[in-house]
Amino acid sequence: MTSARLAAVLPALLACGARLPAPDLGDGGTSQPTVSELDPEPGVVAATARFTVRFSAAMDEGQLLAASGRSESVALAAEADAERAAAALEHAPLSAHERTLLVAAAAEVASDRRAISISPDQPLSPGDYSLLVSARLKDESGRKLSGNGRRFGFHVAAPPPTARLVTPPPGGEVPWNLGVVRAFAEAGRVALLGPKGEELASADAHGAVALTLPGPLGAGSDYVLALGGVALPEQTFTAASCARTAAPALQGGAAQISVRDTGITAQVVLDWPAEVEATVEDARGTVITAQAQILCAPPPCGPQSFACAGAVRIEGLQPASDYTLRIAARDDFGFTLRSAAQPFGTLASLPKAMISEVMASGIDGEYVEIFNLGPGAADLETLALLGADGIVRPLLGGAAPLPVVLAPGARALAVGASFDAGLYPELPPGTPILRAATQRLLGRGLSDDAPPPFTLVARGETAVAIADFPGAAPRCGAGISLQRDEAVAADSPAAWICGRTGGTPGRPP
Repeated sequence: MTSARLAAVLPALLACGARLPAPDLGDGGTSQPTVSELDPEPGVVAATARFTVRFSAAMDEGQLLAASGRSESVALAAEADAERAAAALEHAPLSAHERTLLVAAAAEVASDRRAISISPDQPLSPGDYSLLVSARLKDESGRKLSGNGRRFGFHVAAPPPTARLVTPPPGGEVPWNLGVVRAFAEAGRVALLGPKGEELASADAHGAVALTLPGPLGAGSDYVLALGGVALPEQTFTAASCARTAAPALQGGAAQISVRDTGITAQVVLDWPAEVEATVEDARGTVITAQAQILCAPPPCGPQSFACAGAVRIEGLQPASDYTLRIAARDDFGFTLRSAAQPFGTLASLPKAMISEVMASGIDGEYVEIFNLGPGAADLETLALLGADGIVRPLLGGAAPLPVVLAPGARALAVGASFDAGLYPELPPGTPILRAATQRLLGRGLSDDAPPPFTLVARGETAVAIADFPGAAPRCGAGISLQRDEAVAADSPAAWICGRTGGTPGRPP
């Protein structure tokens, strides 16, 4: 079969899941390479699928793998992004924005370079996907892949509806005087069945659901959750022979309060699972409340320990103001804890900033980019980096003759004393370069293989966290920076990806 005829029937063969024959090279070996096999076949796949593309010839490995170790020529994209992703794959390298069009995935090239495997970092969400193969690929002899690129369709089906126990946990035991069973289901009629299969309580679920029990459980009996009248054997718990007779206890009688300018986080440790309500009141009697469900699985009988930890976040407070905090905890046995009032004061206003880029390549090229989100200017002399060693290192190694401020929307670089700005010829003029007292950032510098986690803090009697770099980021090649998804709020976890070679210091990605 000639390469032209093979190209003509290729989509139909792949759609049928056929193994494609090797091309006929009887014309002196000038036939173009083709995609010869695909695993799995196009169609419905599992959320954990791994995709392998096999070629009719050994391919140029430099085109199969980008400097980041991922592939920018064979990639998976959600169907909504497929057109733009396919266009992006036809040039190299991809920009940071273009890489966001692809499903993050590890790439592995076979030893004979006749195949590449794409393994998504996370299970795929339900929906349609396209596996894209760029037309710019060439084999080791320099022959281009036949055709204008390839696209193969896949579908990840939504998992069948199910329900699960939240508390008591599946397989656990609970005191026989339990009053409420908590479960979760996206939709459907959820019920709790007794030891004889009788329905004890039920409710229509649209997420979390609380099933109020009509009476005490039978000691030693098993109870099972059901969805749509069908019992779910793996969602079973047992009633213990003891009863719960005390309210939840709060470790130390108080919450640990982490204070910021307009909010607090109350860290709560209990000896029993409960719904916690935190109430904050100011001097005028204005009250703000927030709730959280603290879950754990303590032993149903005998002595208890403080093993149930959780946090409640309260926003909307005024900077530099005095408040009191009270904690109430109600369990599913009808007992309630109420703590004494805890006074605290919020901090003065803090700058809203994020760590937007990290370059961890080379002693003289390391930098951390700080992006001021505004609306006000940030006083850079008050900021520092806090590493895993607990040392707070100011961004500026000495006092500046004039105030150093960062305007809203502007970017600055935190660097070590050995930083060489000449390595970045595209650095915008006027970008503040904040040299630390140490030769390298955080004292020991940023490891190329695994940059450590660190926090941007405001200095004071207590260092206050402003933004985080989580560490455990993708491993990038030499001279490639790590870029944060700047569309995500600064105080929320965000994705980090390998950016451009040379980075984008002082500039948007």
